[in-house]
Parts: sequence; structure tokens; C-alpha cells
Amino acid sequence: TFLPFFIIILKTLWLNIYSIISIINRGITFLKVTANNHELNYFIANQWIHLKISSILRIFWAIRVLEQIAYLLIHEEMKNEPLFVVVKYLLIRGCDTFTAVVGMTSFVSFFCYVIGDFFRTILMTSDDETMSIENLSATLFYILAVLTGLTLIEPEERFMGLYRIFFLIFGLLVSFIHNMASPLLLSMGISYNSSLHRHLRPLFVSGFLLMVSFFTLMYLWYSNLMSNWLIVVSSLNIQNIIQIFVTLNVYSLLIIDHSIPFEEKLDDYVFYIQSFGCAVTFCFGVVFFLHGIYNTIYIPDSLAHAPMIFLDTYLVVWCGIKKGWKIFIRRRLATLKIESLADATIDQTLLINNHCPICFQIMKSAKITNCNHYYHGRCLRKWLYIKDYCPMCHTIVSGHKNQTPTTD
Repeated sequence: TFLPFFIIILKTLWLNIYSIISIINRGITFLKVTANNHELNYFIANQWIHLKISSILRIFWAIRVLEQIAYLLIHEEMKNEPLFVVVKYLLIRGCDTFTAVVGMTSFVSFFCYVIGDFFRTILMTSDDETMSIENLSATLFYILAVLTGLTLIEPEERFMGLYRIFFLIFGLLVSFIHNMASPLLLSMGISYNSSLHRHLRPLFVSGFLLMVSFFTLMYLWYSNLMSNWLIVVSSLNIQNIIQIFVTLNVYSLLIIDHSIPFEEKLDDYVFYIQSFGCAVTFCFGVVFFLHGIYNTIYIPDSLAHAPMIFLDTYLVVWCGIKKGWKIFIRRRLATLKIESLADATIDQTLLINNHCPICFQIMKSAKITNCNHYYHGRCLRKWLYIKDYCPMCHTIVSGHKNQTPTTD
């Protein structure tokens, strides 16, 4: 019987009761201090990393896969099956329970992190987007797995569910890698770095992502029938293609500007191109919302997707409208202020013989603020897109057509 064993356990616990209570008290104290000093999500994330839960889940899922491989090696009828059939079987068996789905989620996030880190190394950047890729891919995969009901459906349907989820994750991964390459490429265009290989790295990554998204789109439409999933994943790839084109066009304008200056028009051209990309993303968000509402109303068992629809609508449509309107109003006000500010005369420009406080270049022409400071019109307008006050004295800049400026 197990009675002697339980007696030994109880005796051991009783002899160490004070140590156990002390450990529990220290743990409770640590939890209180951490919860008071940090937010709850920070505490959960910190403990997740400290306890190495992701590694434990990956080990658990790997053991399950090895067990299934051993099963395939034992059974003679499975030895002659093609590799695709074997991989399909392992994937189906790898998400047949709730814990298996969690383990597969950890593996998917790890692979996304490795791919993101690989491109980060190519780009030679220290961007933290790779951590965001890992966390967001895990969250998206798990939510889609739950909404799809992977553990409850038949094996063939489960494999198709995984197939669709993986393509959505892939589209998200392309978007995040582009977000790493885009700022680097634009900074190269602005600074006009003469090192060719520094330009080639983000250009190569952007071109690679463009080709991959294009061929993925062709494959999806060639091998799948029209469905709700096909519309969603195709829209995601189209958005990626357009955003990459926007980045490459802006980069081209910045490079051309170094040889053939656009003067005051460069910022407007860049704004128009980027606005086009944002408008396309907004239109797709509206289409997603209307398509989701239609499915929720007319298609059975679609009510579970309603929270995701409204979340996507809030993040893409509503937040996009607010952000776009705010940028438009700020640019409009900045343009009106610049137009209403007085221009420095030739005598005033020669008299101050100074550099622009924003770009530190010599001023051949200048705008005069109401606080009597001199700036390049282009530099001041770019500043007013972000801030409302004078860069030197922090006085609110307001335009006055009839002001009579004086020189300091």
C-alpha cells in the first residue's frame, strides 16, 4: 500500500513546516511588491520569462512529435508513405488537444522570432520588432486556433485550418519585416549615405518581400476557390505589396532630391505617396468590416468572430480616421501659418548672415516668426507639422500678414 509513503511525506512536511511557511510568505511579499511597483501585464510577462514557460511548452510539443515519429517508425504501413503525408500526420496530431495547441503556438512564435532575427541581422539594425513578432504571432495563432476550433474538428478540416492560419501568420510576418526595413531605407535616402552595401541590404529585403508577397498571392488564387479566408489573406498580401511600393517610391524621391532638388515640394510629394498607402489600408479595413458584418448576419456560426471584427474595425478604421484627420489638420494649419508669416528681405537676410537653427545651413531666404526668429520656410513648416511653438524660445507660432519684423 501507499500508506507508509504518505506517512513519510506528511512527516517531512511537518518537520519543515516553518521553512515552507517562510517560503510562502516571501513569495506573497514579492508578489505584492511587484504588483504595486509595476503593471499587471509587466508582472505576468516577467514571470513568464523567469519561469521559462515558452521553453517548457516547446519541449513538451517536441516530445509529442518525437512520440508520433516513433509510432510511425514502428508501424510498417507508414514507412512507405511520402514525406508530405508524414508531415501532414504530425501537424494534425500536433494540435489535437488544448495543451498541444499551446505547445504548437510556442513553436510558431519561436520560428517567427528566428526569421525576424535573421532579417534583422541582414539589415544590421538593433530594432526590437523581433520581440513584437514573437508575441503577436503567438497571440494571433492561438486566437485563430480557438476560433477555428482546431481540437474539435475532423483531421482533414484541422489540416486545412492550420494551412489557412499559417498563411495569415506569414502575411503578418512580411508586414513586420517590412516595418524593420522601411525606416532604415528612408533614413538612407534622407542622409544619402554613400556606402552602397548599406543601401543594398534594405533594398534587397524590400525587393524580396515584394516578390514573395506577389507570388504568394498568385499561388493562393491559382490553388484555392473563392472563400472568405481567401479574401482576407489576399487583402493582407495586397496591403503588404502596396506598403512596400510606397516605401520604395518615397526612397526614390529622396535619392532623386539629392541630384535634382524638389525645393519646397518634396515634403508634399512624400505626404501624398504615404497618404495613398494609408488610404488603401483604410479602404481594406472598411471592406473587412462590411464583409465581417455580412458574415455575422447571414452565415451560421460566425458570431464568434464578431469580437475580432470590431477590434480590427477599431484599430484600422476608427484609429486610422482619427490619426489621418489629425495629421491633415496639423499640416493644413502649418501651411497657413507659413503662408501668413513675413518673408525676410534681402537686406535682412544679408544683415543676419546666420544659419537656420533647425537644419544649420546658411539662410539665403527666410521666414520671420511673430517672436522675431528667422528660419528656412521649409524647415519651419516641417517643424510645425510636429510642434506648435518656436524651436528657440518656445513661443506659440502664429501668422500675421501685416507684421513689421525687425532684426535683432
